[in-house]
Amino acid sequence: MISKKGTLTNLKKSPYRKEKYDSALEREYMVELERDLAVIKWTKKHNIKIPYKFLGFTRHYLPDFLVEYKDGHKEIHETKGLPLLLWASTKLKGEAAEEYFRKIGWRYKIITKGRQAFYNKVE
Repeated sequence: MISKKGTLTNLKKSPYRKEKYDSALEREYMVELERDLAVIKWTKKHNIKIPYKFLGFTRHYLPDFLVEYKDGHKEIHETKGLPLLLWASTKLKGEAAEEYFRKIGWRYKIITKGRQAFYNKVE
Protein backbone atom coordinates (compact mmCIF):
# COMPACT_ATOMS: atom_id res chain seq x y z
CA MET A 1 0.00 0.00 0.00
CA ILE A 2 1.25 3.50 -0.89
CA SER A 3 1.49 6.00 1.94
CA LYS A 4 -0.83 8.98 1.66
CA LYS A 5 2.06 11.40 2.26
CA GLY A 6 5.72 11.14 1.49
CA THR A 7 8.57 12.19 -0.78
CA LEU A 8 9.64 10.85 -4.17
CA THR A 9 13.35 11.15 -4.83
CA ASN A 10 15.75 10.75 -7.78
CA LEU A 11 13.34 12.57 -10.09
CA LYS A 12 14.69 13.54 -13.50
CA LYS A 13 12.11 16.15 -14.57
CA SER A 14 11.73 18.05 -11.31
CA PRO A 15 14.32 20.81 -10.94
CA TYR A 16 14.53 19.90 -7.25
CA ARG A 17 15.10 16.14 -7.88
CA LYS A 18 12.65 15.34 -5.08
CA GLU A 19 9.04 16.34 -4.45
CA LYS A 20 6.57 15.79 -1.61
CA TYR A 21 3.18 14.27 -2.27
CA ASP A 22 0.01 14.56 -0.21
CA SER A 23 -1.92 11.57 -1.54
CA ALA A 24 -1.47 8.28 -3.36
CA LEU A 25 -3.06 9.90 -6.43
CA GLU A 26 -0.44 12.68 -6.40
CA ARG A 27 2.36 10.12 -6.09
CA GLU A 28 1.00 8.06 -8.99
CA TYR A 29 0.68 11.20 -11.11
CA MET A 30 4.28 12.22 -10.34
CA VAL A 31 5.46 8.88 -11.70
CA GLU A 32 3.28 9.42 -14.77
CA LEU A 33 4.75 12.89 -15.35
CA GLU A 34 8.27 11.44 -15.11
CA ARG A 35 7.41 8.91 -17.84
CA ASP A 36 5.55 11.32 -20.15
CA LEU A 37 7.83 11.96 -23.14
CA ALA A 38 6.11 15.29 -23.91
CA VAL A 39 6.89 16.69 -20.43
CA ILE A 40 10.28 18.34 -19.97
CA LYS A 41 9.79 19.75 -16.47
CA TRP A 42 7.28 19.65 -13.61
CA THR A 43 7.14 20.69 -9.98
CA LYS A 44 4.86 21.18 -7.01
CA LYS A 45 7.12 24.00 -5.74
CA HIS A 46 5.85 26.79 -7.98
CA ASN A 47 4.54 29.44 -5.55
CA ILE A 48 1.41 30.10 -7.60
CA LYS A 49 -1.40 31.25 -5.30
CA ILE A 50 -4.84 31.94 -6.69
CA PRO A 51 -7.28 34.04 -4.64
CA TYR A 52 -10.87 32.83 -4.37
CA LYS A 53 -13.87 33.58 -2.18
CA PHE A 54 -15.30 30.96 0.17
CA LEU A 55 -17.99 31.66 2.75
CA GLY A 56 -17.38 35.41 2.33
CA PHE A 57 -13.64 35.21 3.00
CA THR A 58 -10.76 35.51 0.54
CA ARG A 59 -8.62 32.41 0.59
CA HIS A 60 -5.69 31.27 -1.54
CA TYR A 61 -5.54 28.09 -3.56
CA LEU A 62 -2.19 26.47 -4.38
CA PRO A 63 -2.63 24.08 -7.31
CA ASP A 64 -0.70 20.82 -7.32
CA PHE A 65 1.57 20.82 -10.38
CA LEU A 66 3.17 23.22 -12.83
CA VAL A 67 3.97 21.19 -15.95
CA GLU A 68 6.10 22.38 -18.89
CA TYR A 69 6.01 20.62 -22.25
CA LYS A 70 8.59 20.23 -25.01
CA ASP A 71 6.66 22.62 -27.25
CA GLY A 72 7.05 25.34 -24.58
CA HIS A 73 3.50 25.54 -23.28
CA LYS A 74 2.74 25.29 -19.58
CA GLU A 75 -0.21 23.80 -17.75
CA ILE A 76 -1.41 23.64 -14.17
CA HIS A 77 -2.62 20.19 -13.09
CA GLU A 78 -4.70 19.52 -10.00
CA THR A 79 -5.19 15.96 -8.75
CA LYS A 80 -8.55 15.32 -7.12
CA GLY A 81 -10.29 12.14 -6.08
CA LEU A 82 -13.81 11.56 -4.89
CA PRO A 83 -15.44 12.90 -2.79
CA LEU A 84 -13.28 16.06 -3.06
CA LEU A 85 -14.43 16.61 -6.65
CA LEU A 86 -17.94 17.19 -5.33
CA TRP A 87 -17.08 19.77 -2.66
CA ALA A 88 -18.18 23.38 -3.09
CA SER A 89 -14.68 24.63 -2.22
CA THR A 90 -13.19 22.48 -5.01
CA LYS A 91 -15.61 24.00 -7.50
CA LEU A 92 -14.79 27.55 -6.38
CA LYS A 93 -11.05 26.89 -6.54
CA GLY A 94 -11.42 25.42 -10.03
CA GLU A 95 -13.44 28.37 -11.30
CA ALA A 96 -10.91 30.85 -9.91
CA ALA A 97 -8.04 28.86 -11.43
CA GLU A 98 -9.70 28.64 -14.84
CA GLU A 99 -10.17 32.42 -14.93
CA TYR A 100 -6.64 33.10 -13.68
CA PHE A 101 -4.92 30.78 -16.18
CA ARG A 102 -7.14 31.73 -19.12
CA LYS A 103 -5.82 35.29 -18.75
CA ILE A 104 -2.21 34.16 -19.15
CA GLY A 105 -2.93 31.54 -21.84
CA TRP A 106 -2.23 28.44 -19.75
CA ARG A 107 -4.44 25.40 -19.47
CA TYR A 108 -5.82 24.27 -16.11
CA LYS A 109 -6.50 20.55 -15.87
CA ILE A 110 -8.05 18.42 -13.13
CA ILE A 111 -6.70 14.86 -12.94
CA THR A 112 -8.86 12.21 -11.28
CA LYS A 113 -8.42 8.54 -10.56
CA GLY A 114 -8.20 6.68 -13.87
CA ARG A 115 -6.53 9.72 -15.45
CA GLN A 116 -9.69 11.44 -16.58
CA ALA A 117 -8.82 15.03 -17.27
CA PHE A 118 -11.11 18.02 -17.30
CA TYR A 119 -9.73 21.03 -19.18
CA ASN A 120 -10.64 24.65 -19.10
CA LYS A 121 -11.08 26.41 -22.41
CA VAL A 122 -8.16 28.59 -23.45
CA GLU A 123 -9.37 31.44 -25.61
